[in-house]
Amino acid sequence: MASFDLNTFLNVQGNTGTGLVRSLGMSFGLPSCLLNLTSNLLSILPSSILSDLRQDVLTGKTAANQVTKAIFKKLTLDTGIIEFDTESGTFKFNSLDSQNKLDKDKNQALENLTGILGALQQAASFGAQIYANYQSIKAEIDAIIECFDKLKSVKKFQAGNSGSQRTQQQIEESFAADRASLEEAVDFIAKCDALLINIDSILAARRANPDLEPKILDCKEYDQFLSGTTFCRAPLEDPEVGAEEKEIFRLTYGPPISVAGTYILTTDGLYYDSRSGGIDSAIASISSVIAVGDLWKYEYDPNLGGKGQAISLDSLNRYKDNLFDLDIIDDSAGMQEYYDQDHFLAVIKQQRDKQIYDLSGELQTFIDNGEGQSVIQNQRQLIITALANHNSKINRRKKQIEVAVKAPQIYGGKTSPIFAPGQIPINDFSYLADSNVSVDLEKQKALTFKQGDVNGVVLPITPKFVQSYIKAPSIQFEHLKVPTIGKGSIIYTPSGNQGATVLSLTDQIVTDGLFAIYNFLETDVSLPSSMDYNTTNCARQDNYNSAQLVAPSKRSVFFSGLGIPYLEGIVKNKSSDPKGASGLGSFVRLPDTKEFRDLTYNNQGFTVECWVHVPNITDSELGWLSNTTSSLTKVLIGCENVGVAAGYKAINHTGALRDLDYLNNDNGGQVVRGLLCGFTRDRRITKESTGFSNSNTQNLPTSSLSFFIAPTQSRDLSSASFINNDECQDYTTFYKMKVDLANTAFGNVSSQFVLINVTCDPTTDTIKMFADGSLVATSSISNVFGVYPKSAPNLPSFKKQNSFEYSSTTVDGPTVLKQGPRLNTFYTPWIVGGGYTDGMYQYGNFLGGDRGGVVSGLRGHIGSLKFYSRPLDSFEVLTNYNAQRGFFKNILI
Repeated sequence: MASFDLNTFLNVQGNTGTGLVRSLGMSFGLPSCLLNLTSNLLSILPSSILSDLRQDVLTGKTAANQVTKAIFKKLTLDTGIIEFDTESGTFKFNSLDSQNKLDKDKNQALENLTGILGALQQAASFGAQIYANYQSIKAEIDAIIECFDKLKSVKKFQAGNSGSQRTQQQIEESFAADRASLEEAVDFIAKCDALLINIDSILAARRANPDLEPKILDCKEYDQFLSGTTFCRAPLEDPEVGAEEKEIFRLTYGPPISVAGTYILTTDGLYYDSRSGGIDSAIASISSVIAVGDLWKYEYDPNLGGKGQAISLDSLNRYKDNLFDLDIIDDSAGMQEYYDQDHFLAVIKQQRDKQIYDLSGELQTFIDNGEGQSVIQNQRQLIITALANHNSKINRRKKQIEVAVKAPQIYGGKTSPIFAPGQIPINDFSYLADSNVSVDLEKQKALTFKQGDVNGVVLPITPKFVQSYIKAPSIQFEHLKVPTIGKGSIIYTPSGNQGATVLSLTDQIVTDGLFAIYNFLETDVSLPSSMDYNTTNCARQDNYNSAQLVAPSKRSVFFSGLGIPYLEGIVKNKSSDPKGASGLGSFVRLPDTKEFRDLTYNNQGFTVECWVHVPNITDSELGWLSNTTSSLTKVLIGCENVGVAAGYKAINHTGALRDLDYLNNDNGGQVVRGLLCGFTRDRRITKESTGFSNSNTQNLPTSSLSFFIAPTQSRDLSSASFINNDECQDYTTFYKMKVDLANTAFGNVSSQFVLINVTCDPTTDTIKMFADGSLVATSSISNVFGVYPKSAPNLPSFKKQNSFEYSSTTVDGPTVLKQGPRLNTFYTPWIVGGGYTDGMYQYGNFLGGDRGGVVSGLRGHIGSLKFYSRPLDSFEVLTNYNAQRGFFKNILI
């Protein structure tokens, strides 16, 4: 049995007398502060700690009861002898006098107490979260730490130390003064009873609801304290994930704020300035509110609790007419897959949202300027009209999809739809010729798109109708061909053109060789584990090469408006542990398709183009996180990784492991090569023949800041770096191309959007950088990437078995990050908005090793991201700039 000897405890602690007893506030072997713990303090302690504390309180209470009995005995028998344990002369915490005659493993209890105390102190020191299901409890943690520290000191000598050093010492002298008063014992017993009631109620509540048990986060920063304890650990969850998904319908995100045009929108969404009153609901028809008079009918949508509208067998006689009736739209779950996968429908919806947001912005401007009711009322009517016009087109397209899915099965005897999702033709009903159905020509014409339907229509379509009885060739109407809407066009209202919107009917951007363009006009976001690629590629009319916009919630990327998502990299880091991940960031993952796999392997070259705005890029603290998670690079697009072939070692001429600044150019299959393109203050790139430094003062963005592109190469499974280009590896020079931001248009990226182009032409061995349509720098591909002249860069190379990949064993952070982003089949994926290795905490995060900063997130906005399978020339780059500057150059930053 474990016993507690106060004299030995005082001697070993280096204290004598009752001074320490007073500082501990001891009463009957317990720090008196324990008796003052309130329910809210007790509720954040694990049950094992509460159970052990309960036993200690019961033991103390037993001791106090013995004192009262001894005092009564003294008064009765007039003796001066008081003993707690006549056999050993010691006060025992766990003995035959303990509750239920149970004895516990005090060493494990001490381990648990020590562990939870250390973890609480760690959390309090850094303001970190310790529990998965209890947040904002720093005040409770602070209150409990001091008291538990005292209890830990006492229990250390209860767990075996005093028993081996002095087990038969009596403690009567040390506690004589404290036990002399019966009133003190009675008060102590009362406090014990109150504390036991609180503990028992908490434990009972947890038995009824196990979710109330505090779940200690499974973070490596607490491992040093909690190893050896028996506490259950809970995975860290990102509170941003799914934060908005509970709402039935929400149009929050619209166009950015403009300084010259009228597509004005504040950061809080549809109502433009809801912080100062906002406008009346201009889009009341898109509402989840049920009219009071319709409640009793229960005919509203099932997702609002209604029964919907049922179709019975009796209605099949009229089903043909219903099938072509624009007033009857099937929005059932079975049709949603076809609607969601239809590129044509997606474009129509995007243009609807965009124009409604623009018109609503004008309405708010009129209200703010004090315009009369006539102007305001007419503007509201204009919004309703525009909404009805767009919804008409949406319903027509939905009807075309519904007919294509249902008619062949109902009337044609087909066992499954004849078209796959996303492949249903536009303005074409010729497939009904094989079905036993006769549809009036006017009903077919009512579902087609005409020449005047310019918004949201994507390419010229010749309507095809059917007369099934005659089996005649399909009727064609040439005048119903629909013009193209430009692939890079974003609807907006130019300055000084009130009431009119601009949307090009022709391609104003260059489309030759364009295989992907992302305008980010939809708000669909995915999690890293998702296989859905919902960011529309407007270069095609199907879903091929659509990208994946990854973020915990829409509000984390579109807070400044549609079209300009904010990308902060794959991970967000903890303030208490800069290398640990606190949550999922935001980034774009490009698809694993032939075009992107061959992007830099194409002997005809490539072009990457994007509008970019990076706020605070010249501020060391705000822009580069100098005081916390230090960053030296902001990656715009990258595919870097670590890993080497089995048995490979990067050694120098002396046989030692190569320094990361002296990796020799290895184009073989032993290492992993990648690419980084973006902004950096790393002096290895910004300066010549300068080795690495992690010092903020030697990498100041005010004097050392460049836009760059450079290859990377792995040294081993834990690190990668830039490639040394000195023939003998005697000097710290690297393969790279860089442009200083000072005195070039690249420098405007901190205050406005800048169009950035990187073109690569292997046939002439040239690589060029453009800013806002102007050529800024030219270099040779061979000098930049370390390949033979007139060769393509050929990046990235194959991944290795030991390459870094996000998983439960490689990432310290929320569960969502442990689920991805995974590697592609052969390569590291192309990531836009940050580097792939930012979550590699075991080896130093970004690039691994001891240099290059911890993270590489862009922490900036991008827009209209384009990829070409050939290099654009100077005239074409300028053409793209002029085509889109009306939108991007007028955005309020």
